[in-house]
Amino acid sequence: MVDLTPKLLSFIPADAQQVAQIGECAQLADRYRAINPTANYQVIAPGAALPENLDCLDCLVIPNLAAVENLAQYLGQLQPPGLVIGACPNHDYWQSQAHPPALNQEQVLQNLTAHLELLDLQADLDQATPAFSQFCQHLEQPDANRLLTHTFYFRASKTALTQPRLLIHTFISAPIGCDRVRVLEPDYFSATHPLNRTVQVRVGESISLNIAHPSEQRVLIWQRALLRYPEDLAKQKLLLKNGYLIVAEHDDDPYFWPENADHKFLLFWSSHCVQTSTPALAEHMRQWNPNVTVFANQLAYLPPPRQYPKTNRITLFFGALNRQADWEPIMPSLNQILRKFQQVSVQVVHDRAFFDALETKHKQFTPWCAYEQYQKILHSCDIGILPLNDTQFNRMKSDLKFLEHAGHGTVALASPVVYANSIIEGETGMIYHNLDQFSAKLTELIRNHTLRQAIATNAYQWVKQNRLMSQHYQARRQWYLEMRAQLPRLNAELRDRCPQLFS
Repeated sequence: MVDLTPKLLSFIPADAQQVAQIGECAQLADRYRAINPTANYQVIAPGAALPENLDCLDCLVIPNLAAVENLAQYLGQLQPPGLVIGACPNHDYWQSQAHPPALNQEQVLQNLTAHLELLDLQADLDQATPAFSQFCQHLEQPDANRLLTHTFYFRASKTALTQPRLLIHTFISAPIGCDRVRVLEPDYFSATHPLNRTVQVRVGESISLNIAHPSEQRVLIWQRALLRYPEDLAKQKLLLKNGYLIVAEHDDDPYFWPENADHKFLLFWSSHCVQTSTPALAEHMRQWNPNVTVFANQLAYLPPPRQYPKTNRITLFFGALNRQADWEPIMPSLNQILRKFQQVSVQVVHDRAFFDALETKHKQFTPWCAYEQYQKILHSCDIGILPLNDTQFNRMKSDLKFLEHAGHGTVALASPVVYANSIIEGETGMIYHNLDQFSAKLTELIRNHTLRQAIATNAYQWVKQNRLMSQHYQARRQWYLEMRAQLPRLNAELRDRCPQLFS
């Protein structure tokens, strides 16, 4: 059985407000609601009328086009441009003889183009196996790709889309810790826009500059890349020659890595523009490039609401990398509280030194793990500790840890550095300014179940309303197109900053 959900989910615009799904598809509706919980997403049986409250329909989802006899009946409530997304089994699939007849590709195209503008048609192929090779021996001139295709996926629109097509091409230089939140998740969401295409290249792979379609406007993003001075000027020059908007992506203080200074911070002043994660970083980056924007970190999906068991056991959470200087000042106070409250246990992820410094037997350590495991542990905890000392490096960090805590129903007890800009004190979390406040507020959270639950609920609702990727991802496309429209100005500024690129 083919699981249609992942592919169909990746085609539905992440910010659609009114969605109708015609026919069942395992978990598709639930998974979309986690991405976009404010959407009105309804599932109806094939042939049934659309509900009247879907009078401004953004998107139709049809998991099996072969089961829909009259596509036109659903298009009346679809508002322009109106997307139709779906799948259809391939009649010519080499194993389809065991299944009911399905529409073939020509019929798919005929049904769609009679009513809609076809935007995208993708084939999902099986890998060739010895059994398939044996099957093909009995055929004259077999079309292997056609026979191996089990499903066609399509995107179409009620009216033609006249906006530009965009290729977002990213070189991932720092995969550990930031590729997911800064590249992979934003690219996934960007690709739900039918006119966006996203491509990633990693260290050790070459950047192919001939993959853009003629109609696509081109963007190349250097994610945390170290460009060497002067030899890598040639790379920037080649991108300019091939018509790319060049974007530097960096989400930490570049002074933290001496190699950046060794190479004169070439990445920033030899690119057209810069994207980063916080206002503090944006201001920092403007010393090298005036064209800077902020794409704050967001949660890709909203976890399910917490169910809190009735128990007096409390679990603290700490999970971070390279934070010893930040947590060492609070460790004596934390150990004092752990001695006082024996019902409190601690879950530690990543940081072995923090775990070893805890003076309690009620503790559990998980080394570096998959993000899904990290989330599972966080979702089981009650209070999270987020310490950051007041340093230049820390002041430029994002509030992502608080977003994760809020989404998973774990109350954040945090330093004012970074988190005071996001946490509403006493409502969505707690901020401590000194060791006495740390001890007092942690004690209050341990003792006061009602307060803890209220803060967790408020924080969860705040993230739901303000900090989901579905609410912000369109800003990337808009900014890239805006920067592309301003290429004459950007090139003139780039010529002033870096005349070597134009020699």
